[in-house]
Amino acid sequence: MSEGQRVPIVLVDDDPDEHFLFRADLEDAGVDFDFHAFTKADEALDHLRERAGQAALVLTDLSLAADGALKLIQEAADLIPSGAIGVYSGTRNPEAEQRCRDAGARFYIVKPVTRQKLEEVVIDAPGVHAEARADGSLHIVIKPTEL
Repeated sequence: MSEGQRVPIVLVDDDPDEHFLFRADLEDAGVDFDFHAFTKADEALDHLRERAGQAALVLTDLSLAADGALKLIQEAADLIPSGAIGVYSGTRNPEAEQRCRDAGARFYIVKPVTRQKLEEVVIDAPGVHAEARADGSLHIVIKPTEL
Protein backbone atom coordinates (compact mmCIF):
# COMPACT_ATOMS: atom_id res chain seq x y z
CA MET A 1 0.00 0.00 0.00
CA SER A 2 1.10 3.52 -0.67
CA GLU A 3 1.84 5.92 2.13
CA GLY A 4 -0.42 8.81 1.19
CA GLN A 5 -0.79 12.18 2.83
CA ARG A 6 -3.59 12.03 5.37
CA VAL A 7 -6.60 14.20 4.70
CA PRO A 8 -7.69 16.24 7.72
CA ILE A 9 -11.17 15.86 9.12
CA VAL A 10 -12.57 19.25 10.13
CA LEU A 11 -15.51 19.01 12.49
CA VAL A 12 -17.77 21.95 13.28
CA ASP A 13 -20.21 21.52 16.15
CA ASP A 14 -21.17 24.10 18.75
CA ASP A 15 -21.21 21.38 21.43
CA PRO A 16 -17.64 20.52 22.54
CA ASP A 17 -18.92 17.22 23.94
CA GLU A 18 -19.73 16.21 20.36
CA HIS A 19 -16.08 16.81 19.43
CA PHE A 20 -15.03 14.27 22.05
CA LEU A 21 -17.70 11.74 21.04
CA PHE A 22 -16.99 12.11 17.33
CA ARG A 23 -13.26 11.63 17.84
CA ALA A 24 -13.80 8.64 20.13
CA ASP A 25 -16.19 6.98 17.65
CA LEU A 26 -13.66 7.30 14.83
CA GLU A 27 -10.79 6.07 16.99
CA ASP A 28 -12.87 3.09 18.13
CA ALA A 29 -13.67 2.35 14.48
CA GLY A 30 -9.96 2.25 13.61
CA VAL A 31 -9.89 5.42 11.53
CA ASP A 32 -6.49 7.14 11.50
CA PHE A 33 -7.06 10.85 11.02
CA ASP A 34 -5.79 14.37 11.43
CA PHE A 35 -8.60 15.93 13.48
CA HIS A 36 -9.50 19.61 13.84
CA ALA A 37 -12.63 20.59 15.78
CA PHE A 38 -14.31 23.98 16.01
CA THR A 39 -17.39 25.31 17.78
CA LYS A 40 -18.06 28.13 15.29
CA ALA A 41 -18.27 28.19 11.51
CA ASP A 42 -16.06 31.29 11.33
CA GLU A 43 -13.27 29.53 13.25
CA ALA A 44 -13.41 26.57 10.89
CA LEU A 45 -13.40 28.86 7.86
CA ASP A 46 -10.32 30.68 9.20
CA HIS A 47 -8.61 27.31 9.57
CA LEU A 48 -9.55 26.33 6.02
CA ARG A 49 -8.34 29.69 4.68
CA GLU A 50 -4.94 29.07 6.31
CA ARG A 51 -4.84 25.73 4.47
CA ALA A 52 -6.46 27.02 1.26
CA GLY A 53 -5.91 24.69 -1.65
CA GLN A 54 -5.45 21.60 0.51
CA ALA A 55 -7.76 18.61 0.64
CA ALA A 56 -10.11 18.17 3.61
CA LEU A 57 -13.22 16.36 4.76
CA VAL A 58 -15.42 18.93 6.46
CA LEU A 59 -18.34 17.79 8.60
CA THR A 60 -20.72 20.25 10.17
CA ASP A 61 -23.61 19.78 12.53
CA LEU A 62 -26.84 20.73 10.80
CA SER A 63 -28.03 22.69 13.82
CA LEU A 64 -25.30 25.33 14.03
CA ALA A 65 -26.72 28.67 15.13
CA ALA A 66 -27.89 31.29 12.61
CA ASP A 67 -27.73 29.02 9.54
CA GLY A 68 -24.03 28.53 10.28
CA ALA A 69 -23.99 25.15 8.54
CA LEU A 70 -25.19 26.61 5.24
CA LYS A 71 -22.73 29.50 5.47
CA LEU A 72 -19.89 27.10 6.20
CA ILE A 73 -20.80 24.84 3.29
CA GLN A 74 -21.04 27.71 0.83
CA GLU A 75 -17.77 29.35 1.83
CA ALA A 76 -15.73 26.19 2.39
CA ALA A 77 -16.50 24.90 -1.10
CA ASP A 78 -14.20 27.54 -2.58
CA LEU A 79 -11.37 26.75 -0.15
CA ILE A 80 -10.83 23.02 -0.66
CA PRO A 81 -10.00 21.66 -4.12
CA SER A 82 -10.53 18.05 -3.15
CA GLY A 83 -12.24 16.20 -0.39
CA ALA A 84 -15.81 16.90 0.56
CA ILE A 85 -18.07 19.01 2.71
CA GLY A 86 -21.02 17.42 4.41
CA VAL A 87 -23.54 17.58 7.18
CA TYR A 88 -24.45 15.29 10.02
CA SER A 89 -27.59 15.29 12.09
CA GLY A 90 -29.39 13.18 14.64
CA THR A 91 -32.35 12.73 12.29
CA ARG A 92 -33.12 12.40 8.61
CA ASN A 93 -34.59 15.66 7.27
CA PRO A 94 -35.04 15.59 3.46
CA GLU A 95 -35.78 19.32 3.18
CA ALA A 96 -32.73 20.33 5.20
CA GLU A 97 -30.61 17.81 3.33
CA GLN A 98 -31.64 19.36 0.02
CA ARG A 99 -30.84 22.88 1.25
CA CYS A 100 -27.40 21.66 2.29
CA ARG A 101 -26.82 19.94 -1.06
CA ASP A 102 -27.94 23.09 -2.86
CA ALA A 103 -25.34 25.02 -0.82
CA GLY A 104 -22.61 22.58 -1.91
CA ALA A 105 -22.68 19.67 0.55
CA ARG A 106 -21.75 16.36 -1.01
CA PHE A 107 -23.13 14.17 1.78
CA TYR A 108 -25.56 14.03 4.68
CA ILE A 109 -24.95 11.54 7.49
CA VAL A 110 -27.38 10.58 10.22
CA LYS A 111 -25.47 10.07 13.50
CA PRO A 112 -23.64 8.17 14.64
CA VAL A 113 -20.83 8.77 12.16
CA THR A 114 -19.33 5.30 11.70
CA ARG A 115 -16.37 3.93 9.79
CA GLN A 116 -18.72 2.48 7.16
CA LYS A 117 -20.50 5.82 6.67
CA LEU A 118 -17.17 7.62 6.43
CA GLU A 119 -15.90 5.13 3.84
CA GLU A 120 -19.07 5.69 1.79
CA VAL A 121 -18.46 9.45 1.89
CA VAL A 122 -14.85 9.05 0.77
CA ILE A 123 -15.87 6.92 -2.22
CA ASP A 124 -17.62 9.97 -3.68
CA ALA A 125 -15.08 12.57 -2.54
CA PRO A 126 -12.90 13.94 -5.33
CA GLY A 127 -9.17 13.62 -4.85
CA VAL A 128 -9.19 11.38 -1.79
CA HIS A 129 -9.59 7.72 -1.01
CA ALA A 130 -9.62 5.33 1.92
CA GLU A 131 -6.76 2.90 2.47
CA ALA A 132 -7.32 -0.11 4.71
CA ARG A 133 -4.04 -0.96 6.41
CA ALA A 134 -2.71 -4.35 7.52
CA ASP A 135 -3.30 -3.38 11.16
CA GLY A 136 -7.01 -2.91 10.39
CA SER A 137 -6.94 0.88 10.54
CA LEU A 138 -8.45 3.05 7.85
CA HIS A 139 -6.46 5.98 6.47
CA ILE A 140 -8.12 8.69 4.43
CA VAL A 141 -5.51 10.05 2.07
CA ILE A 142 -5.00 12.15 -1.03
CA LYS A 143 -5.11 9.96 -4.14
CA PRO A 144 -1.54 9.08 -5.16
CA THR A 145 -2.04 10.56 -8.64
CA GLU A 146 -2.66 13.93 -7.00
CA LEU A 147 0.32 14.01 -4.63
